[in-house]
Amino acid sequence: MDFEDIKDKINSLYDACLESTTPFHVKIDVCMVPEELAIMVMTTTNIDISNHVITIDNYGIIHTLQQHSNPITEAKRGQVAIEREDFIRWLEVVLYPDEVKHLGDTKRTNLPLLQFEKIIENRKIVVKEVRTVQSTKKQKVSRLVFHTMYKFKKPN
Repeated sequence: MDFEDIKDKINSLYDACLESTTPFHVKIDVCMVPEELAIMVMTTTNIDISNHVITIDNYGIIHTLQQHSNPITEAKRGQVAIEREDFIRWLEVVLYPDEVKHLGDTKRTNLPLLQFEKIIENRKIVVKEVRTVQSTKKQKVSRLVFHTMYKFKKPN
């Protein structure tokens, strides 16, 4: 996993999300879920994410920008607006979380929704990921896909 290459790809995808006026779908497969993370998630949530690829796509970035990037709206919620750099920090939150929770299943797709939390630079960053299941018939890959992200000022 070359972090600089991943960072460049995420920044390019972020720019495309801001600039594109036509629908598109691009996903970046970052890495396989490390064994330590798979064990932590299994222990705390009883969900198996071993052999899953950690992925971010433009759908998650666009959703996050639309829902969590306005400073005024986020301040009213007691949150801090998401910025470009947070999409780079996303990977640290997912790979090395302080806490992992199973929030239930998504409404539309009925897939398990996992929440990863980590305190970075006096901010509590929360990332939600959706686990997709492997289909052997279609030879699809099992993924842990970025869904949304928001952050709070860390309470003293």
